[in-house]
Amino acid sequence: MAEKKKLLLIRFDVTEGNIKTSMKTEGVSPQEALGLLDMAKDQILDNLKKSRKDIFQMEKKD
Repeated sequence: MAEKKKLLLIRFDVTEGNIKTSMKTEGVSPQEALGLLDMAKDQILDNLKKSRKDIFQMEKKD
């Protein structure tokens, strides 16, 4: 049996300091949406940590 399609789209429009958000879901419960957002946050934080490490390695002087 094929798995049901799940979709979570979130859009942030930032204009002149104002933030507008919109969200579209298909087959995603509110609990799943929170879990997906948490996963995305973790990925962003991991990338930020990696970027910081790269910066410090590039700036390191022997």
